[in-house]
Amino acid sequence: MRLRIKGEKLFFAVTWLRCILAVIIAISLLFDRRSIAVFIFILTALVGFLEKFVSRKYPSQLRPIIDFFADKLLVNLTAIILTIKGITPIWVALIIVGRDMLTITCGIILFYRDLRREFKPTVLGKVSYFFQLMALLAPMISLQIDWYVMSAALVLTIASGVYALRKSEFRLMRRKAELDEFRIFSLLKFADLFTLMNVALGLASIVFSINNSFNYAAILLLASVVFDYLDGKIAKSLQQQNVFGKELDSLADTVSFGVAPAIFGFSLMQFASGIKQFQVTFGIVSFTIFLFCGILRLARYNIMELKGAFQGMPITLNGIIIPLAYFLNTPIQLYPYIYLILGILMVSSFRVKKLA
Repeated sequence: MRLRIKGEKLFFAVTWLRCILAVIIAISLLFDRRSIAVFIFILTALVGFLEKFVSRKYPSQLRPIIDFFADKLLVNLTAIILTIKGITPIWVALIIVGRDMLTITCGIILFYRDLRREFKPTVLGKVSYFFQLMALLAPMISLQIDWYVMSAALVLTIASGVYALRKSEFRLMRRKAELDEFRIFSLLKFADLFTLMNVALGLASIVFSINNSFNYAAILLLASVVFDYLDGKIAKSLQQQNVFGKELDSLADTVSFGVAPAIFGFSLMQFASGIKQFQVTFGIVSFTIFLFCGILRLARYNIMELKGAFQGMPITLNGIIIPLAYFLNTPIQLYPYIYLILGILMVSSFRVKKLA
């Protein structure tokens, strides 16, 4: 059996996953679930830095743009929600968002004139992004601003914006634009609409979990499984199976059956009474490992072409097992162990035959 490695495609999926996690952080802050928001914020930032380090050997015209979008969506949404909640002044959000809107506006104008451009973030821009993360993390944790870090972040943000005006981050290329091959409406097929419905149900489940409506959250996880099954069957019957559909399906599954179950379990432990602190701490470790295993399973699936079988437990089964454990009134103290077992099964090497 022959397996083909497609490592460069992995980073597109992980970057889009960071965009979705940024939205989940904003939702968590709106519902005053700061512990969930802080947990996902740190996780998203770490994944972003790790992705930048590893993906250097896969140069691409499109990936730096998506990566920039994911970074800025994280800090901008967080800054906006902190302002809405009255934690940070509005002028702080205006400086952070205004600088990024300047880059986006210039980029749109330059790409409109000529698509043969590549995005090269400046060193000053990278440093300012790091300080923005540190500055926003403090009020998320303690509801108080560390003005030393915030001042440094804002000064660097303004300086990077001024520098970007003088030396554009979008540079002209001579070769054919890679972006011409990524027109959304030419990539999107009918079966992909069911995949999008899958991820929409996963996001809705996350919202209900954050709001402690666990019955609805569990039901939506089961509904996601149905749409995940349907998108594959429809794509096969209509002969719409392609690389874009596979990438989209993997990303949707990671949200609906990786991120959503992790937040479901984390919220359940926080909401339950009689849970000791060491059990909560162990739960956080367990859910983190579970989520990383889900991401790793996405990574392995995206670089493999294994016909007729899965390597390791399909991540979709989490959308069945977790709701089943909840509706069977499984003691909440056992959830961290269940999640650890599921994580190990996802990254294991045993083969699971695909449904016909």
